[in-house]
Amino acid sequence: RPGRPWWRRRRVLAAAAALAVMVCPVRLSVLAPGELVPAHPAVVRAPIDGVVGQFHVRPNEQVQAGQLLFTFDEAQLQARAEVAAQNLATAETEYRQYAQQAVSDLKSKAQLALLQGKIEEKRAEADYLRSLLERSRVVAPQDGIALFDDPTEWIGKPVQTGERILRVAAPGDIEVEAWVPLSDAIPLPEAAPVSLYLAASPLDSLAARVRYVSHEAVPRPDGSYAYRLRATLEGATDQRVGLKGTAKVGGHWAPLAYWMLRRPLAAIRQTLGL
Repeated sequence: RPGRPWWRRRRVLAAAAALAVMVCPVRLSVLAPGELVPAHPAVVRAPIDGVVGQFHVRPNEQVQAGQLLFTFDEAQLQARAEVAAQNLATAETEYRQYAQQAVSDLKSKAQLALLQGKIEEKRAEADYLRSLLERSRVVAPQDGIALFDDPTEWIGKPVQTGERILRVAAPGDIEVEAWVPLSDAIPLPEAAPVSLYLAASPLDSLAARVRYVSHEAVPRPDGSYAYRLRATLEGATDQRVGLKGTAKVGGHWAPLAYWMLRRPLAAIRQTLGL
């Protein structure tokens, strides 16, 4: 209407309402691939260089501390241990012969020190090979669930010392692992809320709190780079380790306009360098 004040005109009211909506605070959030992983697993690594011979447990089987998990192929180690034991016995026999001759032969007496050193060397070699035989039988370090892939992929495979074979996770010791894409690496407050929506249970979500976020992007199995995020569950769950889904990570509060324009503005700055 011509006589209506400017602040009561329809366009002004609509613009004011839109401005009020755009400045409404909303929580920034990002979506990232998530998974349930063991929080503090005991990693079982290869104690020696060798070939995996046999597994004595199945994947996801409950194991007890001290239970035999897998063994290496002991044929070569057994042969080397027998040869070392035979060499030790030969050195000891030779030492006894020279010790008998040393009573009347000064030259034989001079050889006793050398033979004694040879015996110690052979004994150290035999003890080392026996320790390798003992370490070739790997046992569980704690009670839990044995987590590893198909055992047929390991049998007959040569491994090096320190290579990870499997993990033993305590029951119920589970947390959330998520991979935040580089484009969604927003600042996160301490103990930021996380909701994990599992593909196996789409109607429910698991609540968690961020425990840490990696400072550097790390490569994922698919070749992409992302920031690793770990979050502690706020309650117990009967879901098993390995289930995947989507994690929603909450950040700081920001105006609705910033929430809507964050990614377009970032794309423009990366493209134009403004």
